Amino acid sequence: MRIGVVGGGLIAQVAHLPALRALDALYELVALAEPDAGVREAIARRYGIAAHADHRALLDGHQLDALLVCSPNGTHARVTLDALDAGLHVLVEKPLCLSPSDAQQIVSRARARERVVQVGYMKRYDPAYELLLEHAPDAGPLRLASTVTVDHGIGTRLRPAGFAAPPPAPDAAEQVAEAIGSDDPRHVRPYSGAFAGALVHDVNLVLGVADRDWRITDAATAHDGSLAYGAWANAGARWTALWLHAPAAGTFSEELRLFGAGGVLALRFPAPYHGSAPAVLRIDGEPRRTWAPPANSYARALEHFHACVRRGLTCRTPAEQGARDVALLAELYRAAIA
Repeated sequence: MRIGVVGGGLIAQVAHLPALRALDALYELVALAEPDAGVREAIARRYGIAAHADHRALLDGHQLDALLVCSPNGTHARVTLDALDAGLHVLVEKPLCLSPSDAQQIVSRARARERVVQVGYMKRYDPAYELLLEHAPDAGPLRLASTVTVDHGIGTRLRPAGFAAPPPAPDAAEQVAEAIGSDDPRHVRPYSGAFAGALVHDVNLVLGVADRDWRITDAATAHDGSLAYGAWANAGARWTALWLHAPAAGTFSEELRLFGAGGVLALRFPAPYHGSAPAVLRIDGEPRRTWAPPANSYARALEHFHACVRRGLTCRTPAEQGARDVALLAELYRAAIA
């Protein structure tokens, strides 16, 4: 499958581009679009591919089957819609986009064009999460779902060898204003970063287990983008989600816990981008399995995308899920600032 990549930042350089190169039996990496000249030229040399300053030039200049979107959150909608109009399948990094209305446009366009749009929730492709799904029925009816992520700033601290650092991403004030109903610039960073950019992972993980009509009971944010918190209820079940930027923590931690009437499941994820570290699932307090060698969830997501396009496999994380998650997070943020 001939694929192009839009965006050459950290997630592309550390995760997606190496995974594509490792999957050369499935993918031909054709070209990159990246506005920063230094990053663009460094990646083009490293991978021996064509490079362009914008995604339109990439789409117009090559015969592609698919596009991998790794550009800043505020660009996802435009790039994805343009790729669909060009007849391509799309794997877009989370979040699908920032605005619920843009998300619905993507869903409608993908259906009309009969193209796959897969959202890059790589944790959904971790074998330990798949094992959790297998054991979830054994825990019985859900009483509480809880996610807690403490991020010490891995996105700014991780600088692998040869990394070409891009400039700061442009803000997405217009999309954020549309999503939350306020053009106050103080909301841009916390909504686009903490909620749509970070908490979205944990939201999708829980909804992968318990996709139901959750009602918001509490929400909180911080104008410096260091906190995203939500609480929901559905009948007798409760759900809490916390993402916290805490540089003093010294390390990254992320844990999903499911408390059922008959048992407890706890899944601890490694720091993002560390493809060599395993996730660990504990069932009623006992570790059941780690993975040796651990699976690269980014590569597994790319393998799944290929199977959806080439073999018609049902997408595990389609645009419809991404749109649902964006709508939920926009509603949660509006509750936090009400």
